[in-house]
Amino acid sequence: MMGTDTKLQILKERVQAVVDATAGNVSFVIEDGSGQRLEKDADITKKAASLIKIPIMMAAFKQIEAGRLNLSDRFSIDPENVAGGAGVIPFMNADTSFALNDLLSLMIIVSDNTATNKVIDILGWDLVNDFCKEQGLTNTKLERKMMDFKASAVGLENKTCAREMGDCLKLLYVEDDKKPVFSNKSRQTMLQILGGQQLLDKLPFYMDLDLIKIANKTGELPGVEHDCGIVTYKGEKILVAVLIDDLVDNSIGKRAIQEIGKLVEEYIMGTISFC
Repeated sequence: MMGTDTKLQILKERVQAVVDATAGNVSFVIEDGSGQRLEKDADITKKAASLIKIPIMMAAFKQIEAGRLNLSDRFSIDPENVAGGAGVIPFMNADTSFALNDLLSLMIIVSDNTATNKVIDILGWDLVNDFCKEQGLTNTKLERKMMDFKASAVGLENKTCAREMGDCLKLLYVEDDKKPVFSNKSRQTMLQILGGQQLLDKLPFYMDLDLIKIANKTGELPGVEHDCGIVTYKGEKILVAVLIDDLVDNSIGKRAIQEIGKLVEEYIMGTISFC
């Protein structure tokens, strides 16, 4: 049976082979439950795309824990505030009202941009960015709403990096040497939302989801493909964040993330080997 160090070395070499074959700038963090860690360009700031929805969700849960919001609070969305791109709200009856829990779930599991913009309105920009600062996420910042092309045209862009997406995911389980940022109830609810992800065409694509569990969030823009998540197998956990930009063809980035996801599955199951 291979030892952990041997498995990690194989993972390192095989992930590097994927990176070397990818025509784009790849940043990643992979960290297992024992603290073994692989990374490349983890602090390079990139366009966050829909990964910014993770700290938005977390900022909302801090307000819920403070008693300022409740998951059952209901909100309506004016027709002029319906955003394009990913999501289902544009196809729903205009009179539909949404519980905050609905908005957060739609924001994550189908990456609904209208839901995201409504949550930003509910929280306010400063509150989201203050949460990031409090958690030491210095490269992560909310600068514009989803599908706001005017803001993007003048250089406003939501930003993050691979390390900070991994750090966000770490907040969802208790580390022995750190005081939890969230209550167990909040952590479990957020993990449940992330675990309900419907966009499974990147990290989970080649995984056997009958054996492996993943709670993840994707992001994409022209030239940008991201995915990050917590992979679980028989109680073992691995954090993965892969951010790729400068892609001429988005399918190249997507395929690289799929291949890294498969390698992570093999690593956590103990089946990884040299090719």
